[in-house]
Amino acid sequence: MPAFVLGMSQSQINLSIPERKLTSREMSQARILLVDDDPRVRRVISSMLSHHTGWEICGEAGDGQQSVDLARAMNPDVVLMDVSMPGMNGLDATRILRRESPRADVILVSQSDPKIISRQAAEVGARAYCSKSDLARNLVPIIERTLEDRHSKHVEGASLIFERSHSDQASSLLAAIVDSSDDVIISKNLDGIITSWNTSAQRVFGYSSKEAIGAHITLIIPKDRMPEEDGIISRVRRGERIEHFDTVRQRKDGTLIDISLTISPVRDSSGRIVGASKVAREITDRKRAERSTGLLAAIVDSSDDAIVSKTLDGIITSWNKSAEQMFGYLSEEAVGKHITLIIPRDRWDEEACIIDRLRRGERVDHFQTVRRRKDDSLVDVSLTISPVKDSSGNIVGASKVARDISAAVRAAEALRGREEELRRLSQSLDHQVRSRTGELQELSWQLMRLRDEERRHVARELHDCAGQSLAVLAIEVDQLLQRASTSPGLAAEIEQIRETVRQLHSDIRTTSYLLHPPLLDESGLQAAISWYAGGLTERTALQIDVEISDDLGRLPRDLELVLFRFIQEALTNIHRHASATKASIIMSRSQAHVTAEVRDNGSGMSAERLCQVSSGGSGLGIRGMRERIRQFQGSMEIHSDSTGTNVFVEVPIPIDQDPAQSQDLQAAL
Repeated sequence: MPAFVLGMSQSQINLSIPERKLTSREMSQARILLVDDDPRVRRVISSMLSHHTGWEICGEAGDGQQSVDLARAMNPDVVLMDVSMPGMNGLDATRILRRESPRADVILVSQSDPKIISRQAAEVGARAYCSKSDLARNLVPIIERTLEDRHSKHVEGASLIFERSHSDQASSLLAAIVDSSDDVIISKNLDGIITSWNTSAQRVFGYSSKEAIGAHITLIIPKDRMPEEDGIISRVRRGERIEHFDTVRQRKDGTLIDISLTISPVRDSSGRIVGASKVAREITDRKRAERSTGLLAAIVDSSDDAIVSKTLDGIITSWNKSAEQMFGYLSEEAVGKHITLIIPRDRWDEEACIIDRLRRGERVDHFQTVRRRKDDSLVDVSLTISPVKDSSGNIVGASKVARDISAAVRAAEALRGREEELRRLSQSLDHQVRSRTGELQELSWQLMRLRDEERRHVARELHDCAGQSLAVLAIEVDQLLQRASTSPGLAAEIEQIRETVRQLHSDIRTTSYLLHPPLLDESGLQAAISWYAGGLTERTALQIDVEISDDLGRLPRDLELVLFRFIQEALTNIHRHASATKASIIMSRSQAHVTAEVRDNGSGMSAERLCQVSSGGSGLGIRGMRERIRQFQGSMEIHSDSTGTNVFVEVPIPIDQDPAQSQDLQAAL
C-alpha cells in the first residue's frame, strides 16, 4: 500500500469527510506504528485498534528516536505519535520522518490544548492530530479518513505565485538601484543602439533618456575615438569584460570629459550575448588633484607641525619651516641626511620597526617618542607616519608629522602621580565591594535557576504522572460510556464523571503549563508566549496583541526561559496593577541581539514611582526581571506616563551556547 504525509487541521478533519470509504483490501493492509512513552496509553490504543480487522500494530516505541529507527525498519502506513516524550520528542521525530520516510502518514496524539496541537501538526508536516481526551471517539475516524485522503496535494500553485512575486520585486529593486546610481550606466545592443540610459547618464552627457534611447552609441563618442567602439564590440562578442578603460567622451554641448569605462556582455535567458552594459565614471577629479599638488606643498610648508618626508632608506627628502624651528636644523642642513640626524642613539631600533611597518603599507598614528635637537637637547614628540606611494601604488617613502608634546607629557606625569595615590587608597575598598556584589548577584541567579528547574521538574511530574493517568482514565470512561448507551440513567452518570475527569485534566494541564510550559522546550519561545497570552486573555479579558518576527527561531534554553519569565512577569503586573484593557508584545531578533517589548494602555506610573522603579528600589518582581536580564548582559528600560507603560529589554545572543536541541535538528533537516 502506498504511504504519504499530509498536514491537516482538526477543523478540516471534522468538516471534510469524503463519502467514499476504503475497500476491504485497502483496510486490510494498514500497518500502524504506535509511539508513546506511557505503556498504559499504548495498551489502551492497541486494544481499541485491535477490533478493526486488518489493522496491524507493526511496532511500538517509547520515544522519538526509537520511532524513527522502527519506521526505517517497518515501513508503516500510519504513525500515531505522542508529542511530549523523554529524549527526542514527537515533533522532532515527525520532522525526521517527514524527510526520511515521506510516504508514512503521521498523526500527532497529545494531551495538550487542541489549538496548540493543530499548530504543531502544521509546523512539522503531520497528516492530522487527535487529543488524548477524545481518543475513544475520534481516533478511529481520523485514521480512516487519513487512509482515504492519501493523494491530496496543495502546495505547487502557492510556491509558483511566491516565486513570481519575488522575481518581480527583485527586478523592480534592480531597476531602482541602476537609476539611482551616481555612476553612468548605459546598455546597448550589438549594433550599437542605446537601449537604456540612467539618470546619471542624463546628468553627465546632457541628453535626456528620450533623446538617447534608440540612438547610436556614437552620439557621445568623439570622431577621433570611433575606432575604439569597433574594438569594444569585438571583445564583447567574444564574451570578454573590459575594466577601467580610460578614454574621452563628448557631451551634448560639445565639451569633452575624461571618463573610465567598465563594459560587460549582456546575455539573454539562454546565455546568448545580445548586448553590452557600460558603467562610466568621470576622472576629472584626478586631473584636478594634479593641479592641487602645488597648493598642498604650500599648506605643508605653513603648518605649525613639523612635517618631514624620507625615502625607505631613511634619507630626508623634505623639511618644512616648523621642522626647522622644532629641531634647529635648516632645510639645507637636513635634506639629504639620514633621519638618525634627529634620533637619539638609544632610539635607533624604533626607526627600523617603523620602516618595516611602512613597507607593509601600515600607518603609524600618535606614536609618542623622544627626538634630539641640534643643540643635543631632547624633545617629547607625537609622530604620525604614513607611507608615500608613487603613481603605480608602490611604497617609495614616508611622511612624518611631529608635534611637540613636552608640556603635555609633564602635565600627564604629574596627573598620573596624583591619580596613582588616589587609586591605591580606593582600590582595596572597591575590590571588596565588587567581590561582595558579585557573590550576591551570583547567589541570586543560582536561586532563580534552582527555582526555575524545580518548577520545570514539578510541571513535568504533573504532565507525566497525573496527566497521563487522567488521559488513560478519560479513554476508559469514554469506552464505558459507549457500552452503557442502552442505559440512559447510567450513561448520564458516566457522562458527569467524564466531564469531571476532563475538567480535572484541564486544571492539571493549566497548572503544569503555568509552572513551566512544555511548549517552551518543544516548540520554542514564540509558541509558548502565544499560548500564555491567549490563556491570560481567556482568564482575565485583557486583550493582548502578539507580534513576533518570523526569524526569531530557537535560542539557548536558559535565554528562552529568561525571556518567557520576563513576558510572564510583565503581563502579570499589567493585570494586577495597570487597570489596562489592552496590552501588546513585540519581539524581534538581529544577528547579535534579541529584543522584547511589552506595552499597555493603563493608567501608568507616577514620576516618583517610575524613578523608584528605574533606580532598582521596586518590588521583587521588577528586581527579579532585572536580575535575569543582567545575567545575560542585557538591559531593561521602563517608560511610563498617563497613556500607559512600556517595558523594553535587549539581550545579546550568547555565541558560546548551543540553541535548544530541536533547533539543531531543524537546521540539519
